Amino acid sequence: MLETTIGARYRRYQRAAGLLILATLGVLFALLWVANRQLGFFSQTYRLHGYLDNVRNLRQTTPVTLAGLKIGEVRDLTITDYNQIRIELILYREHQPRLRHNSTAQIKTDALGNATVELTMGDPARPMLPDGAAIPFQRAPDLETVLRQAQEQLGQIGAVLANVKAITDELKQPEGALLGTLSTFARVTQEFSTRLSGYLERIDVVLRTAADLSGQLGPLLRDLTVVSREMSRSAGDLAAVGARIRAGQGVLGGLTDSASPLSRQIAASAQKLQAVMTGLESLADRLPGYSQRVERILRQTETITARLAEASTHAPGLVDRSQGVAEDVGEVVDSVKRSAVLRALSPAAEASARPLLEAPRDWGMALPGAPP
Repeated sequence: MLETTIGARYRRYQRAAGLLILATLGVLFALLWVANRQLGFFSQTYRLHGYLDNVRNLRQTTPVTLAGLKIGEVRDLTITDYNQIRIELILYREHQPRLRHNSTAQIKTDALGNATVELTMGDPARPMLPDGAAIPFQRAPDLETVLRQAQEQLGQIGAVLANVKAITDELKQPEGALLGTLSTFARVTQEFSTRLSGYLERIDVVLRTAADLSGQLGPLLRDLTVVSREMSRSAGDLAAVGARIRAGQGVLGGLTDSASPLSRQIAASAQKLQAVMTGLESLADRLPGYSQRVERILRQTETITARLAEASTHAPGLVDRSQGVAEDVGEVVDSVKRSAVLRALSPAAEASARPLLEAPRDWGMALPGAPP
């Protein structure tokens, strides 16, 4: 009986010890599971860090999400020597391939003040963030900042509405500055339209005149066409005449041909004319001597006339005689002129009246100083 009682107690103790061991193992397993969830003791993790000036609403164990999925948490917050807060993140390594060098971290706060660190996926072409790398942090605007900005925007909207109200009040006034400006602009626009209509009328008149002139230009162009055709024919005729002249045909062709009789006659006449010019040059050399003689005779005549005038005061009867003497002197002068100057000049005058193609031997007289 005693043994039965002891055996029963022993079995109860065994069951209780077994249950206690099972409970202890369960609690230990739960603690390990919680520790793994919180600290990642049995999972592969890696760390990132960043810096912010203010980490309000951010604390340790704040969840870190990627596209809304939790991939880690905030492990530590420390103050650096540069008065910034160093934020250390612990993340599951299985999500590391989605975090690249252009990924960023942003702190978001909901309406209840709960903060979350949201990471952005990087460009797959960029390299991955290694363990212990720094990631740039951006703080999302909190509710107070949003409300402050909303108040500022509302203030600006109120100022704009006040300006609009002032403009509408000014528009309601018939003599306001804006209505006056609009009326002035309307008047200027009306004047401009009036001037523009006048300019358009003038342009219409000019266009009509141009149309009339274009109608008159048609016959003129036809006349010019006819004239151009006649000039073309004349040019052809002149070309034919030029060809005949170059060929030595006709009078002008004979002039151009050195072997023609007309050319020989012209050459002989040119030689004769050269001889005549030589004689005229010698006569021109003699004319100064004749002019000096005539001047001397005239001075003597003046002297005689002066003496006769003096004598006329004493002897009026000598006037008639002096007149006779003066007439004789005039005849002498005329005879001298005829005998010297006119005789020298008369061949040149006769030569100028004769044909140029006539030789000097055909004139019937010999030039002074000319070769025989």
